[in-house]
Amino acid sequence: MSTIGILGGGQLGLMMAQAAKKMGHRIIVVDPDDQCPCVSIADEFICAKYTDEQAIATMASRCDVMTYEFENADAQLVEKFGEKFPQGSEALTVSQHRYKEKKFAQKLGLNVPEFIRIKSDADLYPITRFPTLIKTCRFGYDGKGQWLIRDIEDLNEIKLEFPGEYIAEDFIDYDREISVVVARFKDGTVAYPPFENVHEKGILRKTVIPCEINASVKDKAIEAAITIADQLNYIGVLAVEMFVRGDDVIFNEFAPRPHNSAHLTIECADFSQFDLHIAAITSQPCTSPTLLRPGVMFNILGQHVAEVLSKYAAQPDEHVYIHWYGKKENRFNRKMGHVTLATSDAIEMKALVERWRMSK
Repeated sequence: MSTIGILGGGQLGLMMAQAAKKMGHRIIVVDPDDQCPCVSIADEFICAKYTDEQAIATMASRCDVMTYEFENADAQLVEKFGEKFPQGSEALTVSQHRYKEKKFAQKLGLNVPEFIRIKSDADLYPITRFPTLIKTCRFGYDGKGQWLIRDIEDLNEIKLEFPGEYIAEDFIDYDREISVVVARFKDGTVAYPPFENVHEKGILRKTVIPCEINASVKDKAIEAAITIADQLNYIGVLAVEMFVRGDDVIFNEFAPRPHNSAHLTIECADFSQFDLHIAAITSQPCTSPTLLRPGVMFNILGQHVAEVLSKYAAQPDEHVYIHWYGKKENRFNRKMGHVTLATSDAIEMKALVERWRMSK
């Protein structure tokens, strides 16, 4: 068995570690928060910043392979220890910058929204199509660093900070938001069926599998995700978010790591996304997952914690699976856990969804 180093000790690192420990691996974690979710499960914990080269070097010297759990890891440091990171650094470099990410997808021939780069106020003048989205090129997540510009008045009022880089892209009036999660091994690539996602204010609130899309759209979406993973020479789990409009699949963004939308694979598939990620980075043979039952997942945000505890105490159910991330501080809109509903009985699923739909 291997010793696996995880850069980042948040909920994704926790679920990676849980999958790895189940397979008999040892875990070393680097994270600046000595109360992060991974502390409770790591065999060895190094409290240090993600940019601490000495800490990463120490982890590298003590493990067989390393992985990162978030896309804001230092790409240059990952490249420096490249032989230990099967995911590589290119996926980080591309996904960390929204303009580079869109250019990358465009060069691959994927369908992308119209977009322009903004490096000064003068770059706003060519924007004439509304609505449009303006986003920071770096570090925005869960709706942060994004502005919906509905008309010229909104455009005139927006105050962007320079020097800084932004991207403006056409707002897509979509039928569905979907994600495709693939696992690329050294000897092949596999994919889960697309997940359908519902966001509110930029935060994923609900995910459903299987997604109600036709076979042509499904094939296009999976092919696009595999193309991205192949082009990056990526090893591990990678997620691609897309919009569906009619029979068109439109690229939005990708994440070089396991993804929030695929958490329900823990209960709904024979191999979870975390099982596949650990298997891929430890050079195991390609393993194809099978969907065992339909599922619906709701994120548990800070404002939902009491509601979830009350619902489950009042009526526990064998088809309801609650995952807590072990975060110490409960904050509004912070992801504290998730609940998965998993059953093949359509009538029961409908009742469970109504019961477990989270409040605002």
